Amino acid sequence: MTLSAPKARPGDTVRVTGANWPAGRLVQLVTCGELALGGSASCDMRGALATAVRPDGTFSVVLTVGEPPRPCPCVVHAAAVGAGESGHVDTPLDVSGHPTGPVPVPARTHAQVDVVEARLTGGGSVSAWFGGPQQRTLVYTVRNAGASALTGAPLTVRVGNGLDAVSTPPTGELRPGETRTYEVAVTIPFAAFGAYPVTAELGGLGRAKAVHQAYPWGLVLLNVIGVALIGFGVLRLMRRRRTRAAGPALTGDGAMLLPAVVRVPDLGAYLVFDDAPGAGRMRRLAGGQLAPDEVRRLLEREPRQPDAVVDLRALDAYLATRERG
Repeated sequence: MTLSAPKARPGDTVRVTGANWPAGRLVQLVTCGELALGGSASCDMRGALATAVRPDGTFSVVLTVGEPPRPCPCVVHAAAVGAGESGHVDTPLDVSGHPTGPVPVPARTHAQVDVVEARLTGGGSVSAWFGGPQQRTLVYTVRNAGASALTGAPLTVRVGNGLDAVSTPPTGELRPGETRTYEVAVTIPFAAFGAYPVTAELGGLGRAKAVHQAYPWGLVLLNVIGVALIGFGVLRLMRRRRTRAAGPALTGDGAMLLPAVVRVPDLGAYLVFDDAPGAGRMRRLAGGQLAPDEVRRLLEREPRQPDAVVDLRALDAYLATRERG
């Protein structure tokens, strides 16, 4: 892997060119301090970018030089995503204006770190029931089971399956046989669902994982209630439409169940009940309204007989007598 310039300032851009990479593989590039020996904790992950390898095994991308959280010597770190420790290349880069410090001593191959405990602490909150972010503390206890001390080994903690590492405290010196506990504040992100892992390692050793179970049951309950209300509303609407289509029905005692709007031909008018669609608008447009007693008196009055010289009632009685005779 080569760089277009051996020296740059934070914010400058350099072209990074690579060859002999697996075709189609996704490669992540980032500016790192301390020769990237501390993993992503030594890198400016905010300025990281990823690019796909071409079919001929090459890639070329413009990288903005970042400002690593650790001092130089600095490198441009390129790693194939999902390839482990073997799939990476580091190319030196002189970052002007960035602090320079000693090169950390990486953990020796014969060093051994045993994980005593890895767990998450912290109570739940009301927002967690609705998928809100949750604050937890990772309690990570390790023991140096090797024969040599570990000095300044970087503690790397990641939340979920992402590549970004959270801020961790300095580890200091871990002497042979010594057991030490580190507490790191982590944030379970918004809308996390199911088993959410939090991983930790000390200088590439003592890898451990604590799992947080995130189930926003309050959010699920709200969705269930919403679906139930929608279903209830649809059923009510369908029932109301069937009732209107069937028309007025008779009850057992002969009483009539009237619809919301009834036409009264004798009065040349309509009766509009309060539950009729648009009843409020009809009341506003109407010139007036009648009291219930007045409506009852109009409905119960005798039908008006047409004017005639002949006594129609007497004629009806006479015709009925003739038919019986």
